[in-house]
Amino acid sequence: MNPRLIALMLLALTLAAACDSEEESGSEERATPVTVTEVRSESVERVETSIGRLRANTAPAVSAETGGRIASILVDAGDEVEAGEVLAEIEPEVQQISVNSARAEVRRLDALLENERRRVERLSDLARQQSVAQDQLDEARTAVESLQAQLEAAQSRLEDAEYNLRQTQVLSPVSGRVQARLISDGDYVSAGTRLFELVSTQALRAFLPLPEHLQDQVAIGQPVRLAIPARPQDQVLAEVTDLRPVVGEASRAIELIVDLDNPGHWRPGGSVTAQVILEQHEGLVVPPAAVVRRPAGIVVYVVDGERVQERTVDTGLRGTGWIEIAEGVEAGETVVVDGAGFLTDGARIAVETDKDAS
Repeated sequence: MNPRLIALMLLALTLAAACDSEEESGSEERATPVTVTEVRSESVERVETSIGRLRANTAPAVSAETGGRIASILVDAGDEVEAGEVLAEIEPEVQQISVNSARAEVRRLDALLENERRRVERLSDLARQQSVAQDQLDEARTAVESLQAQLEAAQSRLEDAEYNLRQTQVLSPVSGRVQARLISDGDYVSAGTRLFELVSTQALRAFLPLPEHLQDQVAIGQPVRLAIPARPQDQVLAEVTDLRPVVGEASRAIELIVDLDNPGHWRPGGSVTAQVILEQHEGLVVPPAAVVRRPAGIVVYVVDGERVQERTVDTGLRGTGWIEIAEGVEAGETVVVDGAGFLTDGARIAVETDKDAS
């Protein structure tokens, strides 16, 4: 046989074998590597973020309640003070004199009253024996009533003098910080003179602006999560306590007011980040990577053995790391997360168990 013909036959057989091998290889469907997770039920929220400001809910001005010269100042601007702590002292000599005088007057009237009461008793005995005129007894009784009224007035003056003496020690009405000191040693002050400005850090008030279009979606009692920039992880749950009655002319924003107790070292005047919870309910959620847009709509791929079912779904609220599925899946079903974008209905999958689906 012709050697050239033999070579051509061998080449043809080799090509045929290669084609058969390629056809057999192509007939094996490849499995797409994916990660999966279960559809879970949890509380979902629609929130609106706002950056507001903190103010002290209590910021009293401390004024003198009696007159005199400042004898000593015990605190300065920036100092922390407790309720009842002495802030300053006013020279007490004038007030002490008034107290001494009032006490002496009370003792004098008390002695006169006691003497007049004994006189009434003697006259009463004589009147029963008809040894004294009734007019004398009536006059003595009237004198007792008059002295009793004078004594009550003198006791009131004594209480007032003692009160003024106590006010020579200027006390802090709240626990907080001294915002400003308005006096110096030796100053003469009268009743009503402002001495200090305090800021209580125990009770705070947050003012939170929101877009005007949300005015019908917020109300008193709305839950709010608050945090300060220095500690964003330490959130405080509070409620809206009031709403500003007018819309801001410059910003066209409504303003929520939230009263809260200071959770730690939050400072009046600082900024605060708020998440106003507009809607909250139980829903089914999946990671955002599990949701894919296809010509048929928004779908997820539900695991069915080694293959997947393409399931059209309706989505709802969205948050960090999750999307709510309002309709189309059930709680506990397993859906594809990583790799979902490469799948079609009925595709074969290989679940990678060494990766955590989020």
